[in-house]
Amino acid sequence: MAVTAAPKAVKAVKPKPTGPQGPTLWQKLMTRKFIVVSILLHVIFFLVAGYFVVSRQTVGGKKKFIPPGGAEQARAGAEHKVSLGRKQSTMSAPEQAKRVTTNSALAKVALPEMPELPSATTEVFANRAIGMGGAGSAFGATGTPGGGSGGGGSGINFFGLRTRAKNVVVVVDVSDSMVDGATKDGKIQKSERTYAGLEREVARLINSLDPSMQFGVVCFAGDVKPYKGALTAVNDAEKNKAIQFVREHSPATKLMAAKRATEREAAGFKPTGSSAGASNFNHAGTRAGAALDAAFAMSPDAILFVSDGVPTDKLDKALLGDIAEKQKQLPKPAIINVVAYLADSGQKFMEELARQNQGSFREILPGQMSF
Repeated sequence: MAVTAAPKAVKAVKPKPTGPQGPTLWQKLMTRKFIVVSILLHVIFFLVAGYFVVSRQTVGGKKKFIPPGGAEQARAGAEHKVSLGRKQSTMSAPEQAKRVTTNSALAKVALPEMPELPSATTEVFANRAIGMGGAGSAFGATGTPGGGSGGGGSGINFFGLRTRAKNVVVVVDVSDSMVDGATKDGKIQKSERTYAGLEREVARLINSLDPSMQFGVVCFAGDVKPYKGALTAVNDAEKNKAIQFVREHSPATKLMAAKRATEREAAGFKPTGSSAGASNFNHAGTRAGAALDAAFAMSPDAILFVSDGVPTDKLDKALLGDIAEKQKQLPKPAIINVVAYLADSGQKFMEELARQNQGSFREILPGQMSF
């Protein structure tokens, strides 16, 4: 039986198109030049813009490193650095120079006043007796700060007794005994020279008053004379007039006039018959009650009282009672600081006057000041 071979499969060949062919993709793009150019420009613009943004962020400040503990730990670290810097600054500060001071109001070398410190030590405490010139300090029972000091005002310093007040009245004893007498223990004979120390302290106080304050001055002995009937503003003109007012009422004026009269009589001249002195002021007596009445009439925050003896116009207890009643009439009780200046009597009264009126007391004794 004869075998016949299987016929081979023949792939069909696609006939090549014989008609017109369509445009290719590139040909289509080339025919739309405007769209191609627009796309290219946009791509270039975005590339350039992206480059500038990335470069600016890189050049900008260094990024702050936040430790793993978070923002709270970073803040604590910053506070520690600030605290350490302050401590180093304080430790490196130079030691403050020591200031040399003197307690004597009549020292040959006059040193500047120590500045007021904004602390409780500038306030006045009751019943404080402080020695001077190396005599030591004696403190009685400490009271509470006095009325006038609580209202602010400027610092004042009279014979080392400090307080703060908006207005103050200085009450000065100008009796004969301030220049013509002896202290109780007889250690010193008072004279024009010893009284001059008091005048200098009063002048220093008046010159130190702040322009924001008001002040008054009262001189007393057998007569009582205020510088003005009311408080006056602090200025250079009023300061000078008030200091001159005190000097004009000095008991030394009468003493010198009496000495001159004695000398004239010894020389054969007739006596003038005048015993009041150049200012016609009676220096015989110590009318402390009337002087304090004149001071209270000005409604001060503080009164600075200086005398060498017991009052002659009222008994101690009666005068203290009158003052207590006058304090009630003021809007705010006035502090009364008291100085017993080479006193021959009245120390207990003056100390009680300060204690009762929330003030301070100081006695100037012989040997504590250089005359």
